[in-house]
Parts: sequence; structure tokens; C-alpha cells
Amino acid sequence: MKSKFFLFLVVVGAFCGQMPLVFSQAGYTWKDGREFKIYGQLDDTNISYYKRLPDTLERHLRAPLWKLSEQASGLYIKFKTNTSSVSISYQVENPIAFPHMPSTGVSGVDLYAKSGDTWQWVSGNFSFKDTISYHFKGISSDEERMYRLYLPLYNQIKWLKVGVDSNAVFQAIVKKSSTNPIIIYGTSIAQGACASRAGMAWTNILERTIDLPIINLGFSGNGRLEDPVINYIKRFDASMFIFDCMPNFTSGQGLNPIQARIRLKKAVLEIRSKHVETPILLVEHAGYSDAILQTGRKTIYENLNREVVATFKELQSQGIKNLYLLSREEIGLGGNSFVDGTHPNDLGMYEYASAYGKKIKNILD
Repeated sequence: MKSKFFLFLVVVGAFCGQMPLVFSQAGYTWKDGREFKIYGQLDDTNISYYKRLPDTLERHLRAPLWKLSEQASGLYIKFKTNTSSVSISYQVENPIAFPHMPSTGVSGVDLYAKSGDTWQWVSGNFSFKDTISYHFKGISSDEERMYRLYLPLYNQIKWLKVGVDSNAVFQAIVKKSSTNPIIIYGTSIAQGACASRAGMAWTNILERTIDLPIINLGFSGNGRLEDPVINYIKRFDASMFIFDCMPNFTSGQGLNPIQARIRLKKAVLEIRSKHVETPILLVEHAGYSDAILQTGRKTIYENLNREVVATFKELQSQGIKNLYLLSREEIGLGGNSFVDGTHPNDLGMYEYASAYGKKIKNILD
């Protein structure tokens, strides 16, 4: 009877915030996801767990944009352990897959371990049901390693827990980064469509490559250079601001190249009003793989990119310094780089990340 009463106190205390929600189950020690720091968020206490924008901004945003900001793209947790296996359990709010993007990309997590100076992907088994489960086993446990667990690119997390061997060291990493982040404002491509898994989104590949914190503000169909988002991000110090929004300035989104030019110029000037020297990178539309035969598609991105270049040159002529351009040719996507002619596959994501990495290195070095 006493043991049952003690267990009751442990559970009640955990949910009331009086003690960590750590418990043992079937040979594992588990931690609730809220015991970890969420990396990939701006330094704003108004941002809830697993979300990308603060609750205070909701009333200023269109409903579709706010809904997308609740999805966990670019967010991850870190922990240190010498375990031989890791288990993850969680639930999500939305459908687990898209017709053009698998469940592992839309709703899956992705585990990486630090080995020397390199982040190594960890293979695991997974099950997508009401509760999604991942199990990683057979991991060498001869030393403590740093792990990074990427959260779903296109889903909202209800709850999450992480388990390791009950006899293993298990330390949640909660230290803040001392380096200003790169803030990326983009579209579905920046959010991660259509990577096969979370770690293959180009922003996540890039962060592992350049070892700088990245804030992913990619919003599927809603990367429209809107005032509330620009006015919010300019409050933060950054290593660089990136605007990669051209794929959402098409007639299908109710927008056009002229609006792209107006909003892009306004966005740069707003950032410059607060951050005089911080590099700003403008990015061209990366193109479509079907544009050779379906020439109307080529016209779409060519018209948009002319406006990006014109805006870039106009701002430079007005004395705006530390302004840079990443061209479609530099991104260099090929015919095999796409899932549906618009969104990159894993190869395309790698090519995106490589192009960004080269450009950022040249700017910041």
C-alpha cells in the first residue's frame, strides 16, 4: 500500500512540476520531452515547447501560417549517454504522411550521434500508430556520446518521451548556444519538403555542416515575407538573415513577381533599420525539374529571379552593405533532385545544403 501511495506522489509531483518526469519501464529510464531544451527556437520565453513562433504572435498572423508554426521543423533536443539502445515514443496532431512525402519525413524523428567531429546517423526501427515509436539498438556503448534528436518536419507534437538503458548515464542537455543563429525565412522547401527523414532537411544538413545554430522559419505555401514575421525576427541578433521565399510568390499562391520585389525590398530595409551590419542573403527560386518541356514553368521562376536580382542591385545602389545573393545556378539542382518537379528529394536537399554552406562560409569567413 505504501509503495502504491509513493508511486502516486511521484506521478502527481511530476505533473505539477515538483520533480522531473523520469521513470523506469521495461529496462529503460525515460525522460519526458519537456526536460530537454528545445534547440532551433529563438530566445523567446513566449515560444511554447515544440513550436517555432511565440503564442503572443498568433493574433497577428494568418491562421494557416500560425498552424504551420506549431510544426516542429528545425527543432531538436540533445542528450548525452553511454546507452546501447534508445527508444522514442510520441504522439502528433496531424496526418502522418503526404502523397508526395513519407511518414518518416512528415512525422518521424531522426537520431544522430557525435563520433569525433562528425554527426553519424543512427538507424532504427519505427512504428506509426496512434503512438509513434522509434527503437535504436546495437549502439556501441563503450563511451558517452552526444546525441541529437530531430523532431518532425511537418507535424505538431502532443507529447514525447526518450528512453535509454536503465543502467546507462542519461543527461539532458539544456545549455544555451552562445553564438547568434542564422535565421532562415522560407517556404515548404525550407520547412523540409520532401526529405525522407527529418535529418535530411537542408537546414538540418547545413547546421551539422557549418556548426552554427539555425532557426528554421520555413512555412509551406506561406513563406510570403509578411510584416508580422519580419518585425518579429528583427528583434533578435543574428549571424545572418536569409530570405528564401520566391517559390511562394506564384499565381497559385495569389502573388506575383512585382509583389515579390516590393516585399523583398521592404524586408531588407526593415532588418537594416535594426541591424546595420548583419549579413542578409537573398535567394533566387531554385527552379523546376519539368521546366525544359513544360516551358510555362520556366517562365515562372525566370520572372521571379529577375525581380530578385533587380532588388539586389537596387538596394546595393542605395548603399545597403553586406547584402548577398544566392543564385539558382549556384544551388544547382538537376533533373534527379526533385520529388514532384517542385520539392527536392534527399539529393536535392544535399545540393541545397552544399550551396548554402559554400555561400555562408564565403560571407562569414
